[in-house]
Amino acid sequence: MPDRNGEFGFEDMNPCLPQAAFHQMEVAEADLSDDADVSWTIIRMDLSICILTRNQPDLLPRCVASCLAEIEREGIASEIIVIDNASGDGSPQKAASLSPLVRVIRNEENLGFSKANNVGIRAGSGKYVLILNDDAEFRPGALGLLIATMHANPRLGGVGPKFLNADGSFQRGNAPKRFPRLRGVVSELLNLDVVFEKFPVTRDLLTNRRDENRGGEAEQIDCACLLARREALEAVGLFDEGFYFLFEDTDLCYRLEKAGWKLWYIPDAQITHYGGASFKKVMRSERAGMYFEGLIRFFRKHSSPSRFLLFRLTLAGTLCLRMPLAVLFSLSPSGSVRQRWKGTLPMYSKVLRSLLFVRG
Repeated sequence: MPDRNGEFGFEDMNPCLPQAAFHQMEVAEADLSDDADVSWTIIRMDLSICILTRNQPDLLPRCVASCLAEIEREGIASEIIVIDNASGDGSPQKAASLSPLVRVIRNEENLGFSKANNVGIRAGSGKYVLILNDDAEFRPGALGLLIATMHANPRLGGVGPKFLNADGSFQRGNAPKRFPRLRGVVSELLNLDVVFEKFPVTRDLLTNRRDENRGGEAEQIDCACLLARREALEAVGLFDEGFYFLFEDTDLCYRLEKAGWKLWYIPDAQITHYGGASFKKVMRSERAGMYFEGLIRFFRKHSSPSRFLLFRLTLAGTLCLRMPLAVLFSLSPSGSVRQRWKGTLPMYSKVLRSLLFVRG
């Protein structure tokens, strides 16, 4: 699962490069319409990079340095806004010392992903907004390709890259996805998607995943790295702050699509993602609780009453199938296994009660 966290007001809204930067680049995959002539186009860049962080002394400076390298390489007029979600280690201030392009917005409490990112978005002034996790690094040329693709077609509300592990392998957890469908949710919760996604037919029919090597129009872009058009974000009202953590990006992409904006996945643009470094510090049961809270909110918000009822019953049945597994692992003779599953059974019970007995 992706890493999330950060915000507050500011004057001096545009500490970008002193002169407009121009860049000439070839756009290989951005001819999205018949009238789009985009090979070798002069582009004026205007970008706000919003990096949400919380206690990442090692990864945050590398993330910021990666952004600065891409900005310099491509000649992009930019600002970098580090949104500090109540860090206690001083790492945001150290990252700010890397360049005058970097500024920090400090939150005195952890506001979660949606609310904190909204503060950063509002504080920026760029035509494009990059939502970026603090544990991500661009591979050379990736940012330029993302922006060039956006610039090539004004119908695009957002674009996203391919996520790689540190060893260069594809990162399955951030694979391109469809919007949540019941059969896909069930297969994921029962760990059947690992098998189904190996075959194109079962992947497309029974999971919410799609081919990570095929670029083009997408339903969801993971907000661990999403380049969005400010106009599109403002048209749909930014992130829904009712989502604390997880599924806020799903909800945003869903609203963008409903508003007529297109999303585009570009596998040739690649980032190294160190995989939810902050999120891994949270107990497994807490992470699962956040997952179910976001999933339920998404279906409640975007489903008819009858479809939401079907969702509740289906999810409740799936949890009943998982509960014996939670019991088994909580009684394991291995202390590490018991620790990993600690609190999972009570969390399942709480979610199950909410699905069956609390008003949807």
